[in-house]
Amino acid sequence: MKIKEKILDYISSKDYTPVTSEELCMIFDIEPKYRRDFVKVLNELEKEGHVLKTSKGKYLLPSSENAFKGTLQGNKAGFAYFIEEHGIIDDVYISKSDLNGAGHLDIVLIRVTKKARGDKKAEGEVLKIIQKNNKPIIGTYVHGKNFGFVIPDDTRYGFDLFISKGDRNGAKTNDKVVVKVKDKAPKGKNPEGIVTNIIGNINEKGVDITSVAMEFNLPFEFSNKVLNRAREIENEVSPHEIEERTDFRELFTVTIDGATAKDFDDAISIDRKDDNYILYVHIADVAHYVTKGSALDKEAYRRGNSVYLLDRVIPMLPKELSNGICSLNPDVNRLAITIKMEINKRGKVVDYKFYESVIRSDYRLIYSNVSDIIEGKNDIYEDPILNDKLSIMTELFEILREKRQLRGSLDFNFTDPEVILGHDGRAIDIIQEERRVANRIIEEFMIVTNETVGSHFGFMEEPFIYRIHEEPSDIKVEELKRMIKKFGYFIKGQDIHPKDYQSILKEAEDKPEEPLVSMMLLRSMSKAEYSPYPEMHFGLASMFYTHFTSPIRRYPDLFIHRILKNFLRNRRNTNNVNEYMRFLENVSKHCSMTERRAEDAENEVENMKMAEYMEQNIGKRFDGIVSGLTKFGIFVRLDNGVEGLVSFVQMTDDFYTFNEDSYIVVGDSRNKIYSLGQKVRVEVIDASSIKRQIDFKFVNGDLRNEYKAVSQQQES
Repeated sequence: MKIKEKILDYISSKDYTPVTSEELCMIFDIEPKYRRDFVKVLNELEKEGHVLKTSKGKYLLPSSENAFKGTLQGNKAGFAYFIEEHGIIDDVYISKSDLNGAGHLDIVLIRVTKKARGDKKAEGEVLKIIQKNNKPIIGTYVHGKNFGFVIPDDTRYGFDLFISKGDRNGAKTNDKVVVKVKDKAPKGKNPEGIVTNIIGNINEKGVDITSVAMEFNLPFEFSNKVLNRAREIENEVSPHEIEERTDFRELFTVTIDGATAKDFDDAISIDRKDDNYILYVHIADVAHYVTKGSALDKEAYRRGNSVYLLDRVIPMLPKELSNGICSLNPDVNRLAITIKMEINKRGKVVDYKFYESVIRSDYRLIYSNVSDIIEGKNDIYEDPILNDKLSIMTELFEILREKRQLRGSLDFNFTDPEVILGHDGRAIDIIQEERRVANRIIEEFMIVTNETVGSHFGFMEEPFIYRIHEEPSDIKVEELKRMIKKFGYFIKGQDIHPKDYQSILKEAEDKPEEPLVSMMLLRSMSKAEYSPYPEMHFGLASMFYTHFTSPIRRYPDLFIHRILKNFLRNRRNTNNVNEYMRFLENVSKHCSMTERRAEDAENEVENMKMAEYMEQNIGKRFDGIVSGLTKFGIFVRLDNGVEGLVSFVQMTDDFYTFNEDSYIVVGDSRNKIYSLGQKVRVEVIDASSIKRQIDFKFVNGDLRNEYKAVSQQQES
């Protein structure tokens, strides 16, 4: 356990009495020479809002003083909601006068001043700004006679930015711009800003997606230094390097990816050995070309991962590497790290070995084509060797999947919507992505590879970076229990296990509510992240798990490759374990942050383009299901995956309220009921790609509700 966690664990204990830093040093038996460092840790905890220091110098938890740490979510009306970081309390309303200089997305410490009552949220005031939101503000410039202003894309900022004539830097009306907010806003007036970058006119192709990339501070341009270094790297494998490695070029090897993929991280070879299977997973040896501390390495670390934004990829590495020498393209020699695993009929890895290797892929296969072959629909290759290998892969896939399911690993059987863009960059269709057998084969092989690597270093107790996934919080589990109860599903007991989730998924399989129940389970789960400390991966029900198989697009994988290569060469990763562990903590924290940033940007682009697609469908009617219930309205998910809101304001046939205990929305007069999973028909009344918002209204009522209301009236 880390020292910060130990301190917090102690201060959180029931019998804790507030003490000073000197007393804490004695309690933790800190030697005099290390006490200054210990106090620095206490100061960090205070600065981060995890502890409070009283006027007498004693430390306690903020919650003991009715104070909490979290993030502000602004509102266009000027107030904000406080969202506690661990979900300990519900959202807290913060009035404009109680923000004390804080704004949208600031991390703050607040005190609850009024408890929640009925439908009214708790109220609070900002005590301290822990971290100001430093994201650039992206918006649309509007020019006046002597000045201009910028309307932020994110309306939660709650203000327009005043732009003086000298600060517009050539911006014109309807230009999408990046604005830096000046330090202090004039009293009683809107904040002032400076236009730092003009992205382009709002009607130009791709400007909207570029705006999102810039809003999330995604570094989508490589410096000349990085590009020059990438161009200097040889584009062929040298004979000398081949001699130094295990040669697997004679193995029948394939890559299987999507039709549009250009960077191939992984390749597969497979054989039988008596009753067992020999699985070779070859992963591109990116670490050979991106050396520790180089310009390429620093840039890859800064980015953390590649980002996929519908019409473009913002890669972690320049294309000379990602699409070139590092990519396991067919019919060329490529350097790899190979894991050879012997797996028995029960799916257990009975033996494994790591190699620095050279390979030569025989085929660049596509998921859909491979699925067609396996399912007997089409054989476009007509290669008996390939067909035999695919047959063996399918056998092993079934064995590995069954083993994983037996231990409680989760497998969500639903697909995400995919937005299709036209030649002008506008959304023209929304389809459901396919997740067929070939996709699942590769997923299963990558999981067993990552587990094998993670377990190897986990049992060695060597410094390492793991992929962890904490179990859902108590609050999320209780909310989930209430929701799934409406469908007749139950989670028994207080402790939660992966098998509890798995059993619900199995019960819901092939039933109409399966997609919605799967979504509820997924939303209740914690976010996976990186950590130097091994913990259970809840979703996979795996103790030692890591990310090793995608070094072209994920920095943690590249980092793990370096650790593995040092192991193969009998080199130590460090001579100072404590210092190295602190370094691993920083790398893990940074990579978790860049991953969340990428996911948020990808979701924002998807939401924007879904709204853009629905702008073309205003006035049209669709079938859907109730996917969410709130105090302000009902969320409805359409068959194409689009989700929108039916506000209570639009439900004019009655006055509706949300019954949180029963998890239903009920009409006061007619007793009409709306519940999760209910089939409804809606009309699109508004959609805005700028606001990323879609609004529906119910049409033709819901016949089941009408019958229910009538029958209840007759009974009474």
